[in-house]
Amino acid sequence: MFRIKICGIRKADDLAAVADAGADAVGFNFHPPSIRFLEPRQAAGLSRAAAELNLYRVGVFVAAGPERIAEIASQVGLDAVQLHGDQTIDDACRLNRSGCRVIRVIRLPPGKLDPQAIAQQVAPWIDLGYPLLLDAEVGIHGGGQGTRLDWDAVGIWAGGRDAVGDASAAGGSGPDWILAGGLDPHSVAEAIRRSRATAVDVASGVEHPRGEKCRKKIAGFVSAARAAWAAGSASLGSSG
Repeated sequence: MFRIKICGIRKADDLAAVADAGADAVGFNFHPPSIRFLEPRQAAGLSRAAAELNLYRVGVFVAAGPERIAEIASQVGLDAVQLHGDQTIDDACRLNRSGCRVIRVIRLPPGKLDPQAIAQQVAPWIDLGYPLLLDAEVGIHGGGQGTRLDWDAVGIWAGGRDAVGDASAAGGSGPDWILAGGLDPHSVAEAIRRSRATAVDVASGVEHPRGEKCRKKIAGFVSAARAAWAAGSASLGSSG
């Protein structure tokens, strides 16, 4: 898995910016309506370059079925496929059996959330052991719209799982989970603190203009996220 993914990569210069900043994963978007869409042939070249930089490579899929996802994953050389759409548990299991590592996106409504409602929404996927990505529901776009989640509610949900010793809690032996939605260099530290996230995913928050990655924002985002985790670890150490 990864700790920091920069999603919506479209250029070789973007890969260099990600690697130089110290992030460990990139996302390639295969959803045609997205401003960040890539043709598989174009993504394949970027994927090879990403591998040379030791970056984890994730494909973002919304409307595609499992056969097409597996085909693109093989063609591009992906390390994981990120399912944003209406793919079923059976679809995910078929992909997993075909050799694709699956990340399931859980699309939560923006605004105030009930931690128990989060638990109920992720429940069907927890026992499968797939990493989960919590993002805001934005309709057909499949993410990358800069919409924030209720970080406090996510933090209560995550903390409750830790408190009862749930093996699927962040840091446990079960599936990892990743926070996305409305993160940027200025908000990511607070988001990590309030949500208890141990991994983050960003697209629009490191762009200027929209759809174009900004090297300075990528560096600022990675630095802020790593500082937040370091501060959290230091706080836990001093409290012991």
